[in-house]
Amino acid sequence: MVVVVGGIWGLQRVNVAKLHQLDQEVEKVDTGELRGLIRTIANLGLAGESLRAFTKSQRDYQHVVENELAGLQTALLDVELENKQFQFVKVRQSQNEIKAAIIDADAKLTKIKKALVAIQSAQVAVRDQLKTLRTDYQAARKTILAKSYAFDSALPALEAELQTIATSLHEVATVSESGDHAAASEQMDGLTVSVSTLQDEVARLPKLVNTVVNEFPGQLDELDSGFHELAAQHFVFTQDVPAGIEEAQAAVKLAHDQITDLKVDDLADNVAKTAENIDGLYATMEKELNAKTAVQKQTGDLRQFIAHAQKQNHTLLLELDHLNQSYTLTHNEQQTAESLRDQLDAIAESFTDAQHQIQDNTAIYSEILSFYNQTRNDLHAVETQHQAINAGVSDLQAREHQAVASAGDFANAVRDIKYEVSRHQLPGLPRPYLDFFNVVTKELKQLENDLNQVKINLDDIAKSLIKIGEDIDQLKDQSRTVVDSAGMCEQLLQYANRYKTTHAEVETAATQAKDLYQHYNYSHAADVIAAALEKVEPGAYQKVEDDYLKSQSAALF
Repeated sequence: MVVVVGGIWGLQRVNVAKLHQLDQEVEKVDTGELRGLIRTIANLGLAGESLRAFTKSQRDYQHVVENELAGLQTALLDVELENKQFQFVKVRQSQNEIKAAIIDADAKLTKIKKALVAIQSAQVAVRDQLKTLRTDYQAARKTILAKSYAFDSALPALEAELQTIATSLHEVATVSESGDHAAASEQMDGLTVSVSTLQDEVARLPKLVNTVVNEFPGQLDELDSGFHELAAQHFVFTQDVPAGIEEAQAAVKLAHDQITDLKVDDLADNVAKTAENIDGLYATMEKELNAKTAVQKQTGDLRQFIAHAQKQNHTLLLELDHLNQSYTLTHNEQQTAESLRDQLDAIAESFTDAQHQIQDNTAIYSEILSFYNQTRNDLHAVETQHQAINAGVSDLQAREHQAVASAGDFANAVRDIKYEVSRHQLPGLPRPYLDFFNVVTKELKQLENDLNQVKINLDDIAKSLIKIGEDIDQLKDQSRTVVDSAGMCEQLLQYANRYKTTHAEVETAATQAKDLYQHYNYSHAADVIAAALEKVEPGAYQKVEDDYLKSQSAALF
């Protein structure tokens, strides 16, 4: 029983603490700040929409204070009574309801405060903005009055704008002073745009007006007189200059209307485009003037360059024709040179046409200068090709002499090989060796025949020289093998005589080796007798070989 009573008493104390906290939260919802703000705004003398907005916020505040906050105080007293009566379930429910009501009331007062602050701030904002607009307006007005000449026909429209803005400033000030700051703020938006537009016009118009009124007319007069002067000198242009001048004059006339009507953006676009067109007309005329000077300066040199290239080509063709009678030209030298001749003829013809245009006063000098530049590049390319062809054929005679000398050297080498082999007085030569010797001999005869032709192909002869040179080296190797094998076989058979009576296998090997020797199979014969001797006397072969090599004089191969 004591435990139960203690628990109930403890729960009551907890609820009392929570209720005390809720009471403090209710007091914080309205600290009196809003009440003071309402009194301050009430003394501003509001009117119109501002007064209506203030009145609504004031009524909303009174409703929250007198109904919702007062109701919260009553609810707190009721919960205290419920707690004393041990109605704990109902106490918990009531506490949750009070918390929700506190949050709702606080949100409403926050919204009301925001609306009141906006009303209060509107007065300051309108006042400051109005001051700024007056300052900007006065600065623009001062510039217009002081430099009225700089605005030309735009001045009446600008003065009308000044009057309109002055009236609007007065009206906004009147509305603001009456206390209707909300209405004044709305009117201020349009007034701000008007003043900003005026500032932009005052800043941009003087330069645009100066360009239209002072610069363009002088430039167009200069272009017109310049064109007629150059036309009298028979200049022809890539652009219709008179039409371009007329187009620019029409644009200037339109620009004057745009100045009068204060169409500043359109005017700026028009001026930029017209300036670009006028610059283009100047560039067109200047291009032809400069081109004529360059053409006159370059004509003589280019004529000589063309003539030199044609002469060079003619000489080259004669040389190629002469060489073609003795040599086969394998790199299309004649065809290339003839193609270059046709190209040079076309260049010369175009150059003559250009001179006729100059004489007939129909020349567009910039186009002729472009032709000159391209022609000069083409002539350099032709010259380079001429030099390449010359370099390719200039050594044909030298190459022929070198080929004849090489052929003589090869013939001497084969003759020396034949002599050296015959000097050893062998009973005969192996068939493969003779076949290859005949191949080399036929190659030499064919080379001699190719060199004795009326017209020779040095590229093919060069290939033959490489092949014959390699074959002669191979023939030397084969000749050395045949002679050395036969010599070694003879020495080995002589050395074997000392063992024939005592070693039947040596006698048998000697007989077999002699038979192979007589059939010109010298290498096999030497191997047979050498093998038998090595069995009887190891190292015998090396001993015989050393003696053989010492007895040999320097061979031709």
